[in-house]
Amino acid sequence: MKTKIKLPPSVIIIALIFFVFNLFSYSQENEENYRLKIPEFPYPPKIDGKLENPLWNNGVVVEAFTQYEPQEGSEPSEKTVAYLGYDKNYLYIAFRCFDSNPKAVRACLTQRDKVFGDDEMTIYLDTFNDKKRAFVFQVNPCGVQVDGIYTETRRRGRGRGFWGFDRNWDTFFLSDAQLDDQGYTVELAIPFKSLRFPNSPTQKWGMQIMRTIRRKNEEIYWHPRSRDVNGFLIQSGSIEIDGFIEKGKNLEVMPVFTGLKEDDQEFSPEFGLNAKYGITSDLTSDITFNPDFSQIEADMPQIDVNQRYALYYPEKRPFFLEGKDFFDTPFELIYTRKIVNPQWGVKLTGKVGKTTIGFLSAFDENPPDIEIWEEEEEEEEEEEEEENPYSALTNVFRLKRDLYSESHIGFIATDKEMGLSWNSLGSSYNRVAGVDGHFKFLNYYRFSFQILGSQTRTEAEKTGFVPAMKFNLSQRSRHLSFSVDWTSIRPDFESSLGFFRRKDIKSLNTRIGYAFLPQNEYIVDIRPTLEYRRIYDFNNTLTDEELSFRVFVSGWRKSHIWASFSTELERYEGIDFHKKGFRASFQSEPLSWLSGEISYSFGDAIYYDDPYLGYKTSVGLELTLRPLTNLRLYYELKNDNFFKKKSGEKEYHINIISQRINYQISRTLSLRLITDFNDYDDELYNSFLLSWELRPGTVFYIGMDDNQEKDESGIYRGVGRYYFIKFSYWWRI
Repeated sequence: MKTKIKLPPSVIIIALIFFVFNLFSYSQENEENYRLKIPEFPYPPKIDGKLENPLWNNGVVVEAFTQYEPQEGSEPSEKTVAYLGYDKNYLYIAFRCFDSNPKAVRACLTQRDKVFGDDEMTIYLDTFNDKKRAFVFQVNPCGVQVDGIYTETRRRGRGRGFWGFDRNWDTFFLSDAQLDDQGYTVELAIPFKSLRFPNSPTQKWGMQIMRTIRRKNEEIYWHPRSRDVNGFLIQSGSIEIDGFIEKGKNLEVMPVFTGLKEDDQEFSPEFGLNAKYGITSDLTSDITFNPDFSQIEADMPQIDVNQRYALYYPEKRPFFLEGKDFFDTPFELIYTRKIVNPQWGVKLTGKVGKTTIGFLSAFDENPPDIEIWEEEEEEEEEEEEEENPYSALTNVFRLKRDLYSESHIGFIATDKEMGLSWNSLGSSYNRVAGVDGHFKFLNYYRFSFQILGSQTRTEAEKTGFVPAMKFNLSQRSRHLSFSVDWTSIRPDFESSLGFFRRKDIKSLNTRIGYAFLPQNEYIVDIRPTLEYRRIYDFNNTLTDEELSFRVFVSGWRKSHIWASFSTELERYEGIDFHKKGFRASFQSEPLSWLSGEISYSFGDAIYYDDPYLGYKTSVGLELTLRPLTNLRLYYELKNDNFFKKKSGEKEYHINIISQRINYQISRTLSLRLITDFNDYDDELYNSFLLSWELRPGTVFYIGMDDNQEKDESGIYRGVGRYYFIKFSYWWRI
């Protein structure tokens, strides 16, 4: 059955407007003072964080920093000086961070990539100078490293946090820092082998430098940052390197040994191998065999009772995390946790000229089934995956072409082929392909779209071409912001590698907001927002309608207050339910050793098992304590109560309590204890881990997981205990 794609007139009008506006679009030019030509050092400085080597004075010296928060455009409250140089192997950067009250500098000794709530120095390197993607290197005053990838058009929300960058990318670089009576100093050496950049004799990169003074709620930048510009990397300075540098044709090999022992069973060892080869300075291949996907980091528990849609759990496995942003599109077509038990995988990522390339292939021995929607099916909670006798070969291909600064057009294709054996792959399949784009115009406006088509076959049935599409127009300036989203997903659209919480929708979502900017010590901004959402199914039945008013206030010591009131219609199993609700949260970091968040919500809610309109209250509490610079205690409470009516009989009650205790013995050695308790399921989970992390890829872990459940007599008894070990070593050749 063939389906014709018919675009709404509004979408065609928006597209025409875009192309007219595009003729007048422009990109921001950097001022001459923010273009740096980096000098070559005659010999490498020692990276010890002390800033004592006079060689640093031969580098470019940067002192012109400007405040962004709390008072945009003002002089920083503390002076910062940066020094930059290079040789053929490394880019060198050092900082002298003065502080009028050195004892108040926030600095903790913790695991790599686990720095939160400290003072920090952060460098963004846009090595292709395309204003779209940057490598991020961050160091706190104790010398703890953080690295990651910042993408300008990243999908916000799940797993990304309110602001920041993706910390899942890891690489090798040298750094150290020292606290002293003037503040602190930081030194870094970033290997060119750790970066990807154009294969050209002269390098011209975008660069931004940020210093965070946490107790003052202060962010300062080398290149001034302004709310008058829509975009972050477009507000970067630039650096130029004229001399010879290593172009990154390096080979990296990482053998991995893991072992697992369950209760009285025998110890089960496994070996794996990861390899990476830099084909050129801008193109990298990855290969993994019998990859290590042991869950060193446990998922945070979520409330899974009375949920209409599937819960989302973030990816934690290294092979799938690295280069993940290459495959990002407006729809989440690549949700790699659906690749359950891969035996091998290959990946190619990079950028050649103005074209970004991504390819991923993996062979999975326990894949989720490929399903074809049937009209009588109802939306259900996600069930646990059972052992599957089938195997699957999954492939993803991605191309993205830069059109001009901050804009691109792209193509993506995904393919999942299933069968009982390698020879029978293709007896069932799901294939998805489509185009997408993101365009910035008139400085404040952005337009993005994605149009997809899927085709699915199982042993019993086959679909034709099934479309799905998404369009977004947004504007964001200093005070005013708005967005319009239109999404269409047919009920029989299938993406077996993606995450789609809901199908059978034609959705219109509009939002308008305004920012009041007091920008003082106590209140930085106040942002009221009005949002309206309306959803029809493909029978043209109104299934959802929501009007909400929200307000967000940020200010003193990273404090945030957020509140929302909503009134909505939700149609479920042919019944229209009218609901009203209120949600609010407060987050703050009042002291160097204390931070936390509390949230509360109440209002009408649907009980989905036997549908009726009840009343629900939810409380959330997060608390982080740092009584010592190397001890971090994190606690989280989630509480849900559902009543048959307001002040009526209680349908259910849930408490989930989580504890994370991390003790950092040294820069490389740490202990961690996890405890999760769920009183609804009567489950208790404990996990102990000893970690030695010399650098990314060179690690040793040994730990124990213990699962307990309450028996009929009310005593918690063990139902599974696991001992695990992991060792890997990273060679860079």
